[in-house]
Amino acid sequence: MSPKMKGDSKGMAIALALTMGLALLLGLVSVWFNIERVDRAYDLRRMEKRLDEQEALAAKLEVEKNNLLSPLRLRELAKQFGFGPASQGQIRRPREAAKP
Repeated sequence: MSPKMKGDSKGMAIALALTMGLALLLGLVSVWFNIERVDRAYDLRRMEKRLDEQEALAAKLEVEKNNLLSPLRLRELAKQFGFGPASQGQIRRPREAAKP
């Protein structure tokens, strides 16, 4: 073999080894990105589930609030505790504070 062919084959071997090393590195980076993407998807799904639960709870609490403050229920409670409409002079309103 001539020295030029020896140098060419050595250069080719180095280039091939470098290319294989870079391919391996790119493969590992690709796998790492895929794992991160799956983790983010799980986190997103968990947060969406929690948001749905919070929205359902807020809706239930709104219904309960409306039920507790319904005029019919308040009338029944007033009757139960002996309350009635306010008569003349029973309602007092606080004075407006003087503005500086």
